[in-house]
Amino acid sequence: MTRFAAAAALSLLAGPVLADAHAAPMTGYALANDGATLVVMPNLADPGAVMTLELAMPVQAIAWRPVTGELLGFSGAGVAVIDPASGAMTDLGATVMDGATIADGAMVGFDFNNAIDAVRAVSTAGDNLVYFPADFGDNDERAGSVRRFTDLAYAAGDANAGAMPMVFANAYTNAINGMTAGSTQQYVLDAATDSLATLANNEGTLATVAAITVDGMAADISAMGGFDIVSPAEGSDMAYAILQMEGAGSAGLYAVDLGTGAATMLADLGMGGFTGFAASQGM
Repeated sequence: MTRFAAAAALSLLAGPVLADAHAAPMTGYALANDGATLVVMPNLADPGAVMTLELAMPVQAIAWRPVTGELLGFSGAGVAVIDPASGAMTDLGATVMDGATIADGAMVGFDFNNAIDAVRAVSTAGDNLVYFPADFGDNDERAGSVRRFTDLAYAAGDANAGAMPMVFANAYTNAINGMTAGSTQQYVLDAATDSLATLANNEGTLATVAAITVDGMAADISAMGGFDIVSPAEGSDMAYAILQMEGAGSAGLYAVDLGTGAATMLADLGMGGFTGFAASQGM
């Protein structure tokens, strides 16, 4: 896929796609071309204006850091800040602790816990990692490192207990720009169970919220795409996902109800193969 193909495909989005965009425009970022291309949608309500940027190094996932207003990329080589205006990347020099890697070939979800300002990477192989930024805490020994925590698994007694999860995307509530949050809740999308679930952070425990549905029908989602939550204020959360159904040639942009799992298509993106998604509202 060339940068022109990406722009042309995403320009198929038409009209306002957000039910409530508030005062500031919402910006979307997506990964395409196996993580080598960053697709920037400066205003999701008018997504025909698209930039595509070739990254110096492919990344497996992206996340918006609300506290600093930066876009971060994650790969097996570490963590980098990505300039969304140029695609330039600045390596953050993260120390990868023993075992803090993602299984080969796994899809990765990546998002900031805005209560503590650290970012979690989860994967379709059950990996559960956290990058603690260099400025994390006050002389906290974890600062500047990527560390492994308990692998993902459904809780005993859960509707999906015993199922092997394939979590490809995660997102935290209360992602408020410019500040940390008083509390957060982490949600994930699981392509194995086709469900929305919560994740108990370091414990790795999944709890099913609901099956993903589209137009009232159970969805069969693939492990391609991404998921993010934008929060203009504490307790005000708007969840969006790029989802590609199994067997489909293209993905769609959806609004996701965090209580019911209902996904409402906002636009057909006209192409598939996305491997990450992040969104933010103006700082």
